[in-house]
Amino acid sequence: MSGKWRIGKLFRFEATRELSGRRDGHSFTAEIVLASEALTGPGFVADFGELAPVKKHIDAVLDHRMLNDVVPDPSDEGIAEHLRGWARDHLPAAVSSVLQDVRIRTGRTMSPPAGTAVDFGATHWLEGLPPGHQCGHHHGHTYRVFLPASGPEWPAPVNLPPSFADYLTSGLDGQVLNDVFAFNPTCEHLAEHFAKWLAERDIAGIDEEVLTVRVSETESTWGEHEGRPA
Repeated sequence: MSGKWRIGKLFRFEATRELSGRRDGHSFTAEIVLASEALTGPGFVADFGELAPVKKHIDAVLDHRMLNDVVPDPSDEGIAEHLRGWARDHLPAAVSSVLQDVRIRTGRTMSPPAGTAVDFGATHWLEGLPPGHQCGHHHGHTYRVFLPASGPEWPAPVNLPPSFADYLTSGLDGQVLNDVFAFNPTCEHLAEHFAKWLAERDIAGIDEEVLTVRVSETESTWGEHEGRPA
């Protein structure tokens, strides 16, 4: 199944700005998106931990600030452009080279509509990490899986096929993923596996030219695989 992988990391901050002559305060979310057609050793586009400098920069420069005082253009796109430039200049080369985009939105995070996502709880650990890496220890996540509609903006999930939802809840909930799968269960590898699972079955509505599956391990992280079913 040909395709590519993306990961995203969300950073929240509280700030205000002046636009069109009025104060405009919000809770902001900055989403850093990385993309690659190949994964690094453990099965990563990049280690989420390598994005920690972005949080430090946001906390120091943007959080609880008047944005007009710290960025040339305090619009959503202006803030995104500021963070794109900062990330390209300050993140490790292996990370900045796969930076795809930075997106900004305002307001609270919304829950997905009913029928468009499945949550399941499972345990895993990751092989091939440096000694002491926290993800090398046995730990768990409440995973959320959905199928983003195609498009460059914030993706809206589409309805999950009932058979796929049942596979996630009955087959994976409460399991140790390392015992279930032969691969290192990163969110990137899981997204690719789920995409293949869907592509191999004749499921109504899953016959599009490009199939994307997103797996979120935490509220602020996600990984997805976008590919063309064989």
